[in-house]
Amino acid sequence: MRSKFCYLFLMLFLCGCAVMGRDFPTTPVKDIQPNVTTKVDIFKFFGEPVEKGLDTGNETWTYYQYILGTGLGQKRLHIVFNKDGTVRSYSFSSN
Repeated sequence: MRSKFCYLFLMLFLCGCAVMGRDFPTTPVKDIQPNVTTKVDIFKFFGEPVEKGLDTGNETWTYYQYILGTGLGQKRLHIVFNKDGTVRSYSFSSN
């Protein structure tokens, strides 16, 4: 019984510290300029995105980090690119 309790405690501790996504710098977000900043610039700022996708035919890159169970924070950057590879729009949120 004691070993089951220790196992349960260990699992709760490990689950409480789970991280989804990966860390990325937030300082370069202020340098993003629609119709000017390119995919190459974004890659230099933030590295490989966690997710790539399409939004009404335009490529999207998403960076995020969620720290689960601790309430310590989250941050998310979603970028939509024009067909010419420049930033069409972006959104950033953090707490």
